Amino acid sequence: MLKSLSIAAILVLSVAAGGDLVTAQTGAPKNQSLALTNHSNDATTSRSERSVSPEAKAAARRLYKEGIKYGLAGLFPQAAATFEKVVALDPQFADAYFSLGHAYFDMKRWAEAAKNLDRALELNPKDVEAQDRLSFARTMLQPHGGGTKPIPIQPATTVEPKPIKSEQQPVGSQVSVAAKTPPAPASVENEDVPENKANADEMALTRIYRIGANDVLDVRVTDSTSSQSTLFTVTPSGHLEHPLLPEPMQVGGLTVEEVTSRIESDLKRRALDTSKVTIAVRDYASHAILVSGLVKDAGTKILRREAIPLYVVVADAQPLPEAARVTVMRNEANQLFEVDLTQSSEMNLLVRPGDVVTLHANATQFLYVGGEVKFPGEKTYRRGLTLMQAMIAAGGVVGKPKEARLGRDDGRGFLTVTKFKLKDIESGKVPDPLVRPGDRIMVVK
Repeated sequence: MLKSLSIAAILVLSVAAGGDLVTAQTGAPKNQSLALTNHSNDATTSRSERSVSPEAKAAARRLYKEGIKYGLAGLFPQAAATFEKVVALDPQFADAYFSLGHAYFDMKRWAEAAKNLDRALELNPKDVEAQDRLSFARTMLQPHGGGTKPIPIQPATTVEPKPIKSEQQPVGSQVSVAAKTPPAPASVENEDVPENKANADEMALTRIYRIGANDVLDVRVTDSTSSQSTLFTVTPSGHLEHPLLPEPMQVGGLTVEEVTSRIESDLKRRALDTSKVTIAVRDYASHAILVSGLVKDAGTKILRREAIPLYVVVADAQPLPEAARVTVMRNEANQLFEVDLTQSSEMNLLVRPGDVVTLHANATQFLYVGGEVKFPGEKTYRRGLTLMQAMIAAGGVVGKPKEARLGRDDGRGFLTVTKFKLKDIESGKVPDPLVRPGDRIMVVK
């Protein structure tokens, strides 16, 4: 793991998603070269020469570098799962154990952090930073150290943040985006809840690929004696033209398995039932997205799935340090999603073919406080700001005001006003409400 990375930056992408994104320029899986400086200078790798095959060692190194690259994206708990795979491939890889312990350290999972940092020190006793972190982790495990029960790693979900309708919300505006979560189950039939079914459907998109226009298919028929090429490009209308087919077959929108079954059925009907058909996608061309903004590697990317998580796209594009938020424009549905890069749950938003992904700096936004406060006027907004905090930012109240009136644009240009009794908020009778950019707060007696 790079020494220069902050604790919060040890986040990586799962191996399964790594092959789902390719560059449009090469049509091959992306394998970005990074300049890495291992924190222990590989002091212990020689100890594994006899026990680890060269292939496993190379795979571990490659995955470790991917972990470093994705860590720079600022994503969160995927780190542990990826580095676990690295140490499984190469049990003598000291830097991988350090990075794995570092990841658990960031999540305050002190037991796992201590275990892996201890292993890193066994392999490289001179690692000072591992010693420091191990000492702290062990302290937190003590009853007086404030340790907490380890937090289990939750599998990534694929629920999408609530979309902003572009006709109601300008592209450049900031809104609070909350992930939709299914309601608590009332019985064991929870799988029948519509939200859960929708989530399952979303997850299925990350495991399939539907053939599209301009994809190149490798179609092989076992008993065919033709010397022609086995590569066929899907037409713009989504048809496959093959010499063994009596007419072009519609394959657009179908999976490889579905197309294979259709061709075999057609050959069987024409007394060619001994034919064995195998089909593979040789060149993925139809599922393009565009990545732009504050990234090192902008441009057109090709998906190898119907959808992949946003964090995969962001990590692959390597966001610049100043990037703080990302917008996903879905032109077909006329939707705009806006996501904070620090919110790992929102980064599970699924990116689909045709989407435009743009990374932005954290633009300064404002709200307005007036009435019975010491310093009325324009105040800087930050995520998570509450009504009472905004009033404190305005210097606090003057006199004994009783009410705060929160005015907010309803998305159609009309102002809606909600009244809050200050004593109810201060007593805890009602929660301190969150404010949004552009809100108008008027404190009155």
